[in-house]
Amino acid sequence: RRPAPISIDPMGELSQAASLRGHRGGVNCLAGEGDTLVSGGEDGTVRLWDLGAQRTARAMVAPGAQAVNALAVGRGGCEHFVFGAAGRDVFAYDLRAPGVLMREPAVPSLGGSSDEVGALAIDAAGEHVAIGDDSGEVRVVNLDGDSQPPELDAAHGSICACLAFRPAGGGGGGLELLSGGTDAFAVRWDCLTGATLCSWCLAAAAPPAQSDGAAPRVINPRHVHSLAFEPGGTAFAAALGDGSIELRDANHGALLAAAPSAHGAAASQVVFAPQLGGAGWGTAVPLLSAGDDSRLRLWACEPPPAEGASEGASLRAVGSASLAQKPNWVLPHPSGVVCVAGTSDAVGVWRVSGGIRIRT
Repeated sequence: RRPAPISIDPMGELSQAASLRGHRGGVNCLAGEGDTLVSGGEDGTVRLWDLGAQRTARAMVAPGAQAVNALAVGRGGCEHFVFGAAGRDVFAYDLRAPGVLMREPAVPSLGGSSDEVGALAIDAAGEHVAIGDDSGEVRVVNLDGDSQPPELDAAHGSICACLAFRPAGGGGGGLELLSGGTDAFAVRWDCLTGATLCSWCLAAAAPPAQSDGAAPRVINPRHVHSLAFEPGGTAFAAALGDGSIELRDANHGALLAAAPSAHGAAASQVVFAPQLGGAGWGTAVPLLSAGDDSRLRLWACEPPPAEGASEGASLRAVGSASLAQKPNWVLPHPSGVVCVAGTSDAVGVWRVSGGIRIRT
C-alpha cells in the first residue's frame, strides 16, 4: 500500500503562541496527564503551570535543590502525585497538600539508584514507576508498596536515556516496558517477571528509503535518545543520534518506516500527539520530533494496518519550525498546543496555525 498523498494548508505550520516563564535556568523536562502540565529545571524546582493564564500555579523544590532531570505525573490512584528525578533519587509531591511553594515532598525517595536518574515512566494504571539511570540500570517500583516486581535481568551498557510503558492491548500482554540507551540498544522487558523479551541493536543505519526534506544524514552514533509507542501499541518510534526517526514493530523490532535525515543533528525527542489530529488525518497519527539542530518537526505516521504487518506503514513530514535553542523535551497538551523545554529558562508553547489534510 503506497502512502497517501498529502495536502498542506498554506498556513499549516508550527508557530510559537506563548512562553511560560518562571524557572531560573534551563528547563530539562516536561510531563503531563490530562490538563496537568509540570516542568523541571536546572534551578532545582518543579513547576505546575496554569496554561490558560500562562503562569506558575505552584512550585515544588527538589531534595537538596538539585537539578530535576525527569518527571512523571501520576495516574489512577496516584493521580495527585508528581514524580521527579534529582541526582540518584526519585521523589514525589502530593498536589493535594496546601501551599503555593512546596518544600517537603510526600515521598522523599523511591530508593536510590546506582547513578544519576535521567528517565522516568509511569504505566497506564498508575501502579508502577520505571526508573532508568546513567549506569544503564533499569528498575520498576510498585507504588502500592505491598510487593515489588522482580529485578530486571540485565541493564544497558551505558546511559539509559528513555523509557516507555507499552499501552494495554498492544499485543504484548502483561506489563511491558521499552527502554533505550546510548549503547544503541532498545530493550523490551516483561516487568512482572523481570525477563528481557527482546533486545535490538539499532547501531546499523536504515537505507535512505524516502525524502524527508531535511539536511543530509549526520554521521553520529545511533544512540537511542527517545522512544514512544503509537496509541495502539503495535509499533514504536525512535529518535536516534544520527538525526533519524524510525518506526519499528513493537514485538519483533522490524523496521517499518524511516526518515533517515529527519534532523541535521542528533534527534533528541519523539512523541505521538493524537490530540493534534482530526478527521482530515484519516488513519495517520501526528508524531512530533525535535533535535539538536534546534528544529521541531511534525510528521504524519501511518501505523501498520495490522499487528505484525511489514508493509503499509509510513512517516511523512508535514510541518516544521525553528527553535531559539536546543530542545530538551517536547510534550503535546490536550488543548492542542505543543510545549517545548530547552536550554533557556522558558517553556515554549507552539500551535499548528492552519489545517493539514491527508488525502486518501
